[in-house]
Amino acid sequence: MTPRLRSPFKSSKLKILSILITKVTALLNHPLSINQVKQLHALVLINGLNHLEPLVITQIIYTPSDHSEATIHYLRSLLHQSKHANVIARTSAVQFFYQRGEFQEALTQYVHIQRSGIFPSTFAVASALKACTRIGNWIAGIRIHAQVYGYGFCGDVHVGTALVGLYSKLDDMETANKVFDEMSQRNSVSGLINGYLESGNLSMAEQLFSKMGRKDIASWNSMVSWYTRTGDMEKAIALFAPMPVKTSSSWISMINGYIDSKQLEFARNFYDVMPEQSTISCIKLIEAYSKNRDVESAREVFNEIDEKNQLLYNAMITCYSHNNQPKHALQLFDEMLQPNVNIQPDNTTLGIVISICSQLGDFRFGSWIDETLMKQMNIKMDDQLGNALIEFYAKFGRVDKAYNLFRGLKKKDVGVYTTMILVCGRYGWKYDAIKLFEEMLETNICPNLVTFSGLLTALNHYSGLGPNGPSQPNS
Repeated sequence: MTPRLRSPFKSSKLKILSILITKVTALLNHPLSINQVKQLHALVLINGLNHLEPLVITQIIYTPSDHSEATIHYLRSLLHQSKHANVIARTSAVQFFYQRGEFQEALTQYVHIQRSGIFPSTFAVASALKACTRIGNWIAGIRIHAQVYGYGFCGDVHVGTALVGLYSKLDDMETANKVFDEMSQRNSVSGLINGYLESGNLSMAEQLFSKMGRKDIASWNSMVSWYTRTGDMEKAIALFAPMPVKTSSSWISMINGYIDSKQLEFARNFYDVMPEQSTISCIKLIEAYSKNRDVESAREVFNEIDEKNQLLYNAMITCYSHNNQPKHALQLFDEMLQPNVNIQPDNTTLGIVISICSQLGDFRFGSWIDETLMKQMNIKMDDQLGNALIEFYAKFGRVDKAYNLFRGLKKKDVGVYTTMILVCGRYGWKYDAIKLFEEMLETNICPNLVTFSGLLTALNHYSGLGPNGPSQPNS
């Protein structure tokens, strides 16, 4: 009888580890913030639970709240270092990077799938093929096509559509037609039309659409949307009119097309007669009227919507702000906060209102938003709102407040550096202005003429107070 080896772990430790795995797994299967995911990832690494890394990866990908550059870098590092990422995590990564326009990274992730011996999904293959088309890597695309037969995906609609797009871009219509003939689902014609359109082959899309016997709604919408996006409103209306069923997407495409082609009267007519007016179209019209300086028409469209939301209020407040009607903007903001409306503003709303307070010189209201309203509504600071508050406090000479906010920004650009250098120069914080300028250069942010103007202003001051104590003139 083979002697039984003793476990190197005490039973209590094994039990604790088992409980930990169960709890971490449960948490990673619920919606989390990026910071929470990172904390759990640290727990995974410390306790050697590396097999849970695929859950960490998918959590980061499907967390919509924060896909900043830092987060993307974190995800990329995790993918390259992880030895446990499974097909779901890898496939999600390929699709994620493709949808973000990072086509080379999407292709890199697909190559990693192959090298790892993981059997890819049809979505991963389709995304990789589309990435090849976007970056013009025809050799990689043709190689993936060869692999498609080995995977048994040659009849799949998603893979087939991506291949049609690839060969259409190569002007190899013979191969594109062969791929289509291999596709198992005959209702995949709408997907094929999209493939032709994505590759810019409009003539083939039109031919295929015209030959379709019973046209589905997806095909109608694809063609109408293409014409509206390319500004060919004559063809768009000619196709839109006979549509047997006009969906919300159909109407929105027509309205957006007329707005983009600067035919606001037609856009408004379509908006007025559409069966169910959408928030998207309403906002688009408000923005169009705002650019045209027709605030009255924008307000009419806004008033017609019975159930207003945060996005609509933001659009109308922005319209007032951009058309030099700050008081009307503040009145609308006040309306949002009333109990009978009770629509909570977001960071975008507050950023606009803070900027208006700067224009009007209303320090009391602006500081009330920062110090009271944000705390009451539990609104967290982000870079957009931080920038607005920096400019606000800078205008009123509160350099200390502006400086503290500046240090809290995650992403600093030339604009916010210039603002801080200007305000430091204006109020005599000479050494802090110089320090900020040096920091810009160290982080490879290129100063502009206004930056240099602020720096020269700072150098003309001989004394002042900075956050590190009294400034002294150079000897």
